[in-house]
Amino acid sequence: MSRHRRAPRHSGRGLTVWTALACLLIARAVSGAPVASTPAGDFWARAVGAPAVPEDDASAWFQLAVARTKRGQYRAAAAAYGASVAAGAREPAIFSNWGEVLMAEGRLGAAEACYRDAIAAASAARNVPGLTFRLDDPPMRTQQELILAYLGLAVALDRDDQARAARAAMRQALVLDPTTAVLSIAALPNADLFFVPDGDVDYYVGLARAVAGRRDEAAAAFHEFLARTPASRWASRAEAHLAELTGPRPVAPTPERAASSGPRVLAIATVLATGGAVAPLIDTAWRDQSAMLDGCLADAPLLAAVREPVRLAIEMAIDGRGRITEVAARIPPPGDPDLARCLERVVKTGLRLPPPTGARPTHARTELVVGFPSRQPPR
Repeated sequence: MSRHRRAPRHSGRGLTVWTALACLLIARAVSGAPVASTPAGDFWARAVGAPAVPEDDASAWFQLAVARTKRGQYRAAAAAYGASVAAGAREPAIFSNWGEVLMAEGRLGAAEACYRDAIAAASAARNVPGLTFRLDDPPMRTQQELILAYLGLAVALDRDDQARAARAAMRQALVLDPTTAVLSIAALPNADLFFVPDGDVDYYVGLARAVAGRRDEAAAAFHEFLARTPASRWASRAEAHLAELTGPRPVAPTPERAASSGPRVLAIATVLATGGAVAPLIDTAWRDQSAMLDGCLADAPLLAAVREPVRLAIEMAIDGRGRITEVAARIPPPGDPDLARCLERVVKTGLRLPPPTGARPTHARTELVVGFPSRQPPR
């Protein structure tokens, strides 16, 4: 999703040097050449029409990248976004836009990396409480960037056949923007917020509606996507969604059936919290948000095979702003690496914690008892 109205600032906030270096490596792979331009006075640069952009002008590189994106020059746009980062830009929009043009080129793994960088940058910069926003409220623009990053990550993961992770990312976007206002804006003609290629916004809308359980609206959006972009490289994926959405509808579960449909978190206790965040507040955050783990738990063979509850542990490093910087999932023997990776990814990108007291970092260990509610003996 490209934004023409704003140029990046040299704020120095957000990503680490290592993250920026990883993105620059992506840019070099996309462009096949260094991301910085040759000097404006170079004869050969002028002869081939190379842009006369100073190497250290992040704003100019950003504007050039947006212009190239609008012309459908996605590979060149990716190189320009890389040059903007090389010049010091760290705005979330840089990384989201970069991910978008990489996805347009079919480079899903690289796109996913850039969207995650956008999430990290937006999370670091976010300083306004609350989960809702108004598009006309300037202090909430960072929130909008976070929403766009989660939307892009969800679509990239979905197209990369990572359906479970895609749903988790889309759920995060819907928590932040339940009405998907940013998608409504992007669908307007001549909006300065737009998706590429033209018509791609309908895929975003379709996936968002599907995850929200609005099947008819999701099917209509995927139909519109196929009508507008029949030759899209993602047409077969959209057709698969349509087949699922227009097939037999699942039976609405009763509360008893819903409770027994899969493993759930039965109990939570934070047994260690050293630093600024206190255990009771971490426990409260977990209890309010534990449903985010349901997708990981439902696909775990270890849990499906056992009759007794299983005790898991999640260890987290939390910085002074309440951001989770590291996660390790501890699974009892024989272990389940796929479940551990899924839990770590969802917790790191999805769990929201209160800022620690005095902005001090925290190391915490939370133990979870997981099982099937229907299998528990009555009390």
